[in-house]
Amino acid sequence: MFAEVAATGFPEWELPENPLPVVVDWIFAAHAAGQQEPHAMSLCTVGPSGVPSSRVLIVKDIDDDRLYFATPSDSRKGLEIAANPNVSAHFYWPAVGRQVRIVGTAADAGRAAAEADFAERGRGSRLAAHLHRPGSPADRAAVLTEFERLGTAHPQEVPCPPGWTLYGITPTEVELWEASVDRVHHRVVYRREDGAWRRELLWP
Repeated sequence: MFAEVAATGFPEWELPENPLPVVVDWIFAAHAAGQQEPHAMSLCTVGPSGVPSSRVLIVKDIDDDRLYFATPSDSRKGLEIAANPNVSAHFYWPAVGRQVRIVGTAADAGRAAAEADFAERGRGSRLAAHLHRPGSPADRAAVLTEFERLGTAHPQEVPCPPGWTLYGITPTEVELWEASVDRVHHRVVYRREDGAWRRELLWP
């Protein structure tokens, strides 16, 4: 595994104080190497019984403080975040032999941010957001029929659903991992303490 990957190395003493710009750089590097959907990340939330659940979604933006993703507030992940904001996220790019592990808390970024996010989405994505509702459809055909109905009902502008929410993850821990063919992998972890990031090298 990773025999075809040429590790580029990332000397930890050259890393910036804030790890989030590194995550952005690694996403673009993975894209340049041919990695499909390099902005896809897994998100893990925790239910009321303490059982975790994970899914893959798209990170919409990353700034110096948070990573952003969108979902209906009454989706499983939205409800679990409302009850317990602790989350973890993970990026994996086999094309470059890298991954990033993130731990933090998720919070609603506000209605204006949600509407701006929704407006940037493609028409199909905006229509599909209106398919979210409680209960189960009768069958797949019912879902497709409702999607067609929504397209007819909204021939031009598609309104932003009231529950559409843009969440921001404020990380408290970020681990950077790069593969090595000899299995001596390179790991650096950032931990946020008293408002500042502390960085250390980990054993493989």
